Amino acid sequence: MENTNKLESGFQIKNLILLESSFSRINNVAFGEGVDNNLDINTDVAVNEKVITVAEEVTIVQKFQDIEQVKIKVKMIGIFECIGESPLANLEEFGKINGAAIIFPYIREHITNISLKAGIGAIILPPVNFTKTE
Repeated sequence: MENTNKLESGFQIKNLILLESSFSRINNVAFGEGVDNNLDINTDVAVNEKVITVAEEVTIVQKFQDIEQVKIKVKMIGIFECIGESPLANLEEFGKINGAAIIFPYIREHITNISLKAGIGAIILPPVNFTKTE
């Protein structure tokens, strides 16, 4: 029987690697009014022939009265391969938009699990539209 699921063109994720994961909190974390949350997302893309490497780093800092209470930093790398002739000619653009969007849910899940284990409640990041982040 012929394999009808064979990818003839497009992009395939080859590997997803957790590069860095750090968490810190103070003993008495404040919740509610006056809490300032900062979310920072950085994405770097490298292209080597038909291999696209996307490094995505998400940092969350929660402060209350200028005191850092919670800090989470997660960095993952995705390695993608261009198969055949892709309709997307710009491989770097694929990495910045599609590659980053593919990696982000894994980072969101990791951050949610860390925050639950830390007893500070679930930190659930909203989805991000990477086409509008530039």
